[in-house]
Amino acid sequence: MFDTIIGGHITLVFTVEKDGRLLRNQGSRGFGLNVDHGVRASVLEIKSGKEQIEQELSAGSSLDGQKIFQDGLIEVKVEDMNGEEILDSSKMYFDLVEELRHAKLLDRASSYRIEVKLDLPTSQGFGMSAAGLVSVAYAFRELTGRGLSGQYLRLCHRIERLHGSGLGDVLGISAGGVEIRLQAGAPGASGRALGFPCPQRILLAWQPSEKRHTSKYIDDPNWQKKISRAGNTAVNSMKNKPWNHDQWDQILTQSRNFAEQSELLEELERKQLLTKAREIIIELDLQVKTSIRLCMLGTSLVFLPRKLTNPFKQKELEQISEKLEQIGIGTKITKISG
Repeated sequence: MFDTIIGGHITLVFTVEKDGRLLRNQGSRGFGLNVDHGVRASVLEIKSGKEQIEQELSAGSSLDGQKIFQDGLIEVKVEDMNGEEILDSSKMYFDLVEELRHAKLLDRASSYRIEVKLDLPTSQGFGMSAAGLVSVAYAFRELTGRGLSGQYLRLCHRIERLHGSGLGDVLGISAGGVEIRLQAGAPGASGRALGFPCPQRILLAWQPSEKRHTSKYIDDPNWQKKISRAGNTAVNSMKNKPWNHDQWDQILTQSRNFAEQSELLEELERKQLLTKAREIIIELDLQVKTSIRLCMLGTSLVFLPRKLTNPFKQKELEQISEKLEQIGIGTKITKISG
């Protein structure tokens, strides 16, 4: 069995670039953060061939979470952060396997068991679809030793675009750390991104009762226009500057401007969550060192240090987390990954 862990990706600023005929050229410009918590995937090659499939079926095995590719059997199980199985979540992993087989990165006759465990909630802007795809793809690469990482990333980007579950998360993950996506598209194709390491403690928070699918926004022409106009303004203001720690103040400023100019901040549920978070920060007297930003496109927030030279203490994040959870808000203390 081969395990791979890929952290989640938080988008702070983005554009919608989905008019290209080729999926590898679709995506987004923008910037965001990669975090330590995300997805753990394991891949195990199991007994293959018609004999195994016949044994599975004759034993009364359900075909839910399974798909047969000619001689090969694929089993997929996805668990949420509470260890509960997420039903109807296997399709994109089946599609990924088919793409890997088509690219000769997997043998069609081989059978595999795929297990995916999430550390963060879905549909909250934490990039779980992209992290899941990349973690499974990289686990297959570890298992087979075939191909280059860029091949796997491009296929993950393609699957995410096919499913409408994201735009630039795979590209952002490929850059690592604090990233800027200068050109939309798949890594190694038209996509171009830079990243710098910034191992700061941060806090993620989300409203469990509110989940939003990315397609609600990226498939709506009015949202596309507002988001892309605000996103391009933010990226263009930073694209010619050295991408490093010196840009932290501007990252915070431009992400705040984007949330306002795109009008994503005006949605009631996000505004209510942000108001509650600010009240807690004031109560704990942490407003001088704290910046709160929206995670696109969930009903979720990220608590960031206002200055990298004045990082959060673990106890401070625990205090914020405790206050939020007392009012029914989900939280996770994590770090920006390198």
